[in-house]
Amino acid sequence: MKNVRLFYKKSGRMKFISHLDMTRFMTRTIRRAKLPVWYTEGFNPHLYMTFALPLSLGFESEYEILDIRILDDGYPISELPEKLNAVCPPYIRFFDAAEPILKSGDIAAACFEITFDDDGEIKNALSEFLNRDTLTVLKKTKKGAEKEIDIADKVKSFSFNKSEGNTVLKITLPAGSRENLNPELFLNKFFEEYGKHFYYTVNRTAILDAKGNLFK
Repeated sequence: MKNVRLFYKKSGRMKFISHLDMTRFMTRTIRRAKLPVWYTEGFNPHLYMTFALPLSLGFESEYEILDIRILDDGYPISELPEKLNAVCPPYIRFFDAAEPILKSGDIAAACFEITFDDDGEIKNALSEFLNRDTLTVLKKTKKGAEKEIDIADKVKSFSFNKSEGNTVLKITLPAGSRENLNPELFLNKFFEEYGKHFYYTVNRTAILDAKGNLFK
């Protein structure tokens, strides 16, 4: 038996699937692909799987990670993406599979591309907003309460470009078990202060380790 890390993209309609439904979807997909996977033992055995960094509802992603266990040590891992894509809708595309190098606790950051439906109006105001020495937002705790946190020093890097007439913000934020910052935290605060809301889409483009390398 060996651990296998699957890498896939999530887009289109699948961005509206909750994490719980995504777990069910992956279970059915792996069964359809007839992979020799390991199930937990006990009264109610279930397929072993772990998502490295669950994606927020409504976000697309070019770099999602799912860990499973294969019973056959000699199974050709390189064939897994093709077998899984054959039974998946086009909104989920597996592009790689390998034995894990790092543990999920080694995740340190995530990269996002946030595309705003505007003609460039938002760029200067949002840049000034993100460059503040102090940037206080409300964040919910695990118990459901709200607390104020300063995220000014948590924005690791950001830049802007244009795509098909829209403004695109590329930003790297802390992520993982130690600290996790959802981009909607600062976006909601910005729209509130700016007095105007822009339609936007969020695409997670990478998950990084503490050294800034792709998490693998």
